[in-house]
Amino acid sequence: MINFYIAAFLADFALGVVLLSLPLLLIYRFEASSLTLGLFGALGALIYSSGVVAFGRLSDRMNRRTVLLSGCVLFVVSYLILPLSHDIKCVFALYIPAAFSMALFWPTIQSWLSQGLDKKALLRSLKYFNIFWCAGLTFGFLISGFLFSIDYKAPFFFGVTLLCIVFFILLRQPIVSETEDEPARKVFIQTENDRPKESERYLYIAWFANFASWYIVGTVRNIFPKLGIELGFSSGFIGILIFIMMLAQTFVFFILGKTARWHYRLTPLVACQALALLALAILMRNSGVVYLMIAFFLLGISGGMTYFSSIFYSLYGFIDKGKRSGLHEGFIGAGAFLGPLVGGVTAGTLGIRTPYVFAFFMLVIIIIFEISMARGKIRIPKFPQ
Repeated sequence: MINFYIAAFLADFALGVVLLSLPLLLIYRFEASSLTLGLFGALGALIYSSGVVAFGRLSDRMNRRTVLLSGCVLFVVSYLILPLSHDIKCVFALYIPAAFSMALFWPTIQSWLSQGLDKKALLRSLKYFNIFWCAGLTFGFLISGFLFSIDYKAPFFFGVTLLCIVFFILLRQPIVSETEDEPARKVFIQTENDRPKESERYLYIAWFANFASWYIVGTVRNIFPKLGIELGFSSGFIGILIFIMMLAQTFVFFILGKTARWHYRLTPLVACQALALLALAILMRNSGVVYLMIAFFLLGISGGMTYFSSIFYSLYGFIDKGKRSGLHEGFIGAGAFLGPLVGGVTAGTLGIRTPYVFAFFMLVIIIIFEISMARGKIRIPKFPQ
């Protein structure tokens, strides 16, 4: 399992470095507006969300190693060329294969990791997997601004180097089949029988909750750098704020991986989402350093809860892990698409803080929807075949 953890850490380390550097690149090199930043973030998320559903299903039918390594190669090629572009149109065009590379990577490694594991082993593996990828993203965001201040190409070349390492780590990783390997098949049958009747209901609830979290994350990642620069913050300090959010998320992953008391319960999920509402209220009105740090910390707690719920419910007791982890990532991508899109449009037309107002009311609607679904007032759709 350690190879999966290291690969997840390095891959998200690389992703964190480039994700924060992309809006900074557009701002400093091409003087991008809030609308342009929003459209750019929405483009990547749209490509990702459409890709993960297809590639997650593909990973159930193909050699998972092949799918993963293809994602690594596509990432390396895309981000080697992207920072050398002298035209913003070229940056937009290269962001398309770059986003596809991660659509190949994440649902595949999640489904591969979970094969042949019982509930206790899956919970433990997801705990460490989530901690490692979140730690990678955390440190990526932390150093991204500093690398960018040295040279705008440095973050991208650093990320490419990390993905080359990931490629060689996964090249020899063995694959366990839950249909062909007898011990793994027995474990799957046990987990399938242990899965509660309301699992499908909570799967959908967690997906919608995670959509809301990544709508907010997409808004913050792509739109907040513009607000931060207008407030006089350096690129390094913006990276520190994102670091705080990811650090809080990592802490939540550690806690959730040690207990099952939150499984298939609505109250812990909604309580954490209420913290996100408080964070958005702070972002609407406050510019003080301490207030912003608190807001980003609360967003991290909420995002950690929704993400762990979504990925655990997607993988536990299901044979079609690739398809479900693809849909898990698809909801993430949909939120990350709409957040920057709505945020960019509203920031450019109604004011730089307006995106957080929209995010606040969107989250309120999602919470009401979740409560109605948990009480059986909303019918659960049939899972797509």
